[in-house]
Amino acid sequence: MEDLCGGWLLHKATGGSGRRKLIVIAPEAEGYSVRALRAASAGGKATFYIVPLQETLDTSPLPSDSQHFSKMPRKTCYQCKEAMPLHMLAVHIKTCKGKLSSDETCEESSDELWVVENKCKVVCPICTKEFPDNEITFHASLCGESFECTVTSEANDSGPSTHAQSPVCKPRSTEDVLHFLEHQVDTTTEFKLCVDREDLPDRGILQWKRKKAASPASALKVVYIGEAGIDTGALRKEFLTDMVSGIENRFFEGAGNQGKNPKYSLTDLDNENFRTIGEIMAASLAQGGPPPAFLREWCYNFLCTGEVDLNSLSKEDVADLESCQLISRVDDSADAQCLMLNVDEIISCGYTSQITLECKESIIRAIVLHSTTRLIPMLQQIRKGMELYGLVNQMAANPEACRSLFVPGKIIKPDADFIIMNCQPNFSEKGTSKGRTERKIINFLQDFLQEVEMSDGETDRAAVPHVLQWMTGQSHIPMLPDEKRHFKITCNFDHNCRERLGDHAVCYPIVSACTQTVTFPVQHLSTYTDFRRIMSEAVKYGGGFHRV
Repeated sequence: MEDLCGGWLLHKATGGSGRRKLIVIAPEAEGYSVRALRAASAGGKATFYIVPLQETLDTSPLPSDSQHFSKMPRKTCYQCKEAMPLHMLAVHIKTCKGKLSSDETCEESSDELWVVENKCKVVCPICTKEFPDNEITFHASLCGESFECTVTSEANDSGPSTHAQSPVCKPRSTEDVLHFLEHQVDTTTEFKLCVDREDLPDRGILQWKRKKAASPASALKVVYIGEAGIDTGALRKEFLTDMVSGIENRFFEGAGNQGKNPKYSLTDLDNENFRTIGEIMAASLAQGGPPPAFLREWCYNFLCTGEVDLNSLSKEDVADLESCQLISRVDDSADAQCLMLNVDEIISCGYTSQITLECKESIIRAIVLHSTTRLIPMLQQIRKGMELYGLVNQMAANPEACRSLFVPGKIIKPDADFIIMNCQPNFSEKGTSKGRTERKIINFLQDFLQEVEMSDGETDRAAVPHVLQWMTGQSHIPMLPDEKRHFKITCNFDHNCRERLGDHAVCYPIVSACTQTVTFPVQHLSTYTDFRRIMSEAVKYGGGFHRV
């Protein structure tokens, strides 16, 4: 500041870690004094800023030979033989390459040019393009069998004629998307939740929002209150399974086979519940949970693009009961008098033109737009939450690859054949009485699953997905590629429960969802009637980590 002219004043920030607007510290009649600065600093803990009035402070580093460093200890760099202060040498040695003569510089430059021009090139087996040997490793990290990598050019600050190239990967299939999301999970940290099994999804969403000390991008770990289960993967999948199902029933409405719209709720919107729902959807896809395949087509398109195509909306996209009934009454009106019976509701939907039979289509369109566009704030919150793991970017890159994860009709539900084909029984030696009994129990299991599948519509009977969730913690077919390849249900058989436990009436199958293992008590499953009764009770009452 020796050469600073034009005067200066001291300023200070009023909180906010220096991010708020600076205010001037007014000097006294004789200028700044220790007493005045101490009073302005509230105990000597404030940071003051020197603000010139007519000039700009020069903040460029001083040269190493500046007189201000004359009293500092100096050392010589081994590479360039230049002496400089120690604090500057610590930075200098990281970039110093030594001094070369002009002849050596030209000679080395020509050698490097010859090496670049004559370097061995390698053909990438995926994209069949040639790359230098020392660049093929970097290229392999961008070019994969699962992604189409294109290069986009963005303007560089160095000049208008130079451009920086950045790779943008486009997923080709649903497995590519899931593979990408799985690798975005931060497995070095944990996102722990302790929830009550009975109060999902509201308690789950509340605990998710309250977890400020950890990020939902970390590996999810779940503990159910009052249960001794330790989460090694099964509890997480069970929690995500119950949460996605509960979210569908609690926050969405509409016919399941056509997809659902978010329920209009200002309370949930103000509490940012829909943003948390978006995060849970992304976490479910990335960490082995079920896909939220219950959205209507127009909702999915909005999540991909952030915009609504108003011209593509129709009355089939309306899901709330009041609007559907109003559309039906307008559509079934035979004369203008019938239309006038609904005039208040029609006007509340934003329709301001004449209410006549000739304007019936316009009236219906006004109802459709009113019912759908008011849901945009909810969808915006969901989209914001789905930015977790970069899911929104993947959806925007290839909407078709992600469509089956959000729109119903593409995801196959588990059936009896799926469970039986993935069962891996540990039979006793073939030909023995134990082996024959064990095979009979597996046949009972197949009969039970097929019977459940045929009575899937009955409310008092468990469905096949419920049986699968009882066995493995999840009610869906595995989505992640690695889990799909290694999915097996191990079936063990207990022949000695009476010898261990004495005389008792009944034993239920023991399930280890973490290892996907089921142990059947052979001595209590002698007939199919006993098997069906015991299995039905076990599936109905054995959801927690305790013996039924």
